[in-house]
This record gives sequence, structure tokens and C-alpha cells, in this order.
Amino acid sequence: MTTEKIELPEKLISLFDGPADIRAAYGGRGSGKTRSFATMSAVVGYCLGKRGIRGIILCARQFQNSLADSSLEEIKRAIADYPFLQNYYTIGETYIRSKDGRITYAFSGLDRNIASIKSKGRLLLCWVDEAEPVTSHAWNTLIPTLREEGDGWNTELWVTWNPLRKEAAVEKRFRNSKNVRIKSVQLNWRDNPRFPDLLNRARLDDLKNRPESYDHIWEGGFLAQMEGAYFATGLAIAKEEGRISNVPADPLMTFQAFF
Repeated sequence: MTTEKIELPEKLISLFDGPADIRAAYGGRGSGKTRSFATMSAVVGYCLGKRGIRGIILCARQFQNSLADSSLEEIKRAIADYPFLQNYYTIGETYIRSKDGRITYAFSGLDRNIASIKSKGRLLLCWVDEAEPVTSHAWNTLIPTLREEGDGWNTELWVTWNPLRKEAAVEKRFRNSKNVRIKSVQLNWRDNPRFPDLLNRARLDDLKNRPESYDHIWEGGFLAQMEGAYFATGLAIAKEEGRISNVPADPLMTFQAFF
């Protein structure tokens, strides 16, 4: 038996630890969640393939008109980071598959091809990236197709997204679920140990010059403020400095609200 070391943001270690049916991560730009999920998909394929298990790892998005819109390149780069994954997978211009022929990657859009997923064969893992716009109909069609299981494993659904609307289907279904088989975590730029200086400069520029969209882009907040909102700058800076919090009500104080 050999041991390999995989680097992940700390919050994702517990997310990928132990059994689950669904593993979900949401948050702002620069969190490292997409690269981490791409890496772990290859690791799962490696582990299952080495056990002699054959099947498909499906990478899906709501909108995918071509492979250029898919997670293909992200997974290629993730595999390139680890020699043991490079040695296990064959990578072509339009495909990724294991050299032993047991594991194959497939890429699909849910808006047009959701029904065809049923005929893709044995799905070992389905990762839906950029999942914010995925509809309830798509989830209701996709999830029942993920039904394979074996000795110590079952087909898992992985979901990653940048929050936009509180009423989105992905929010209602996966965030803060009471189902113990659904694990979810919020991941933002400060959780990424490899957050690059270039992105940090872009983040600080947004904080200073575009505060109305800063929380949505970098902190995983819903898009709530309109461009040019009068108090956006002060609120964004106060949140960044940790000056927004819950305080006990003073019964001797009068509450006044102005709109």
C-alpha cells in the first residue's frame, strides 16, 4: 500500500471525510473549491479503479454548449499537479480516462441533455459545477439516476456554486440541509491557503471601488445591493473589519427605523 498527500483547504478535509450521498461547497471567488473538487474527482476515480470498479465520472453544468464550457481543462490541470494521477490517467484533447480502462470522464450540460444522462451507463460520481442556475426539474431528474452502490461505496453527487439568489433551487436543496448524508460548507478566499497575490489585488480593488458587488463576488453573499448603492462602501468596509455583529437589545433605548 502506498500513501499520497493531497493538499486541500482545511474546510474541505471534513467535507470529504466519511460517507455521504452529497457533498456541496459554495462561496465567493478565489476559494479554491473548483480546483479542489476537480482534484478529488480524479482521486476518487483512482481509488475506485484500483479496486477494480468500472464506471463513469460525470462532470455537468447547467449550460454547456461545448467542451470549452466544461470542467475538462480544470481536471486536466488538477491531474497534472500529482504524479500518481498523471501515471493513472490518459489525457487527450477531448477526453480523460484511466489507463486500465476502468474509469472514464464524461461532460454534459443539464439544460439540453438532462434526459440523456439516464443512458450514460454506470455513474460512479456526478459533479455539478457552477450549479446556481440549475433548476428544480433538473435536480429531480438527475438525482434518481445516481443509484449505483457496492462494498463500501455509493454514487455521490458533488455540487459547487457561487451564491446569487436566496431562492435558487441549489440553495433550498443543499445549503444547511438536515440530512446527515448531505454535507455542505461555505468556502471563501480567506480559506484558500494558495490565494494568489494577483487575485488579492483584484479583491481589494473591488472593496474600494465596487463595494456594492464585493460581498457577492468575494464573500459568497447573495447579490442584494444595486450598483452605486449609497451606503455600500461603508457597509463593505465595516464587514471586512468585523464591525457588523449581533448585540443585545437595550430595553431603555428607543428603536427608530428610517427608510
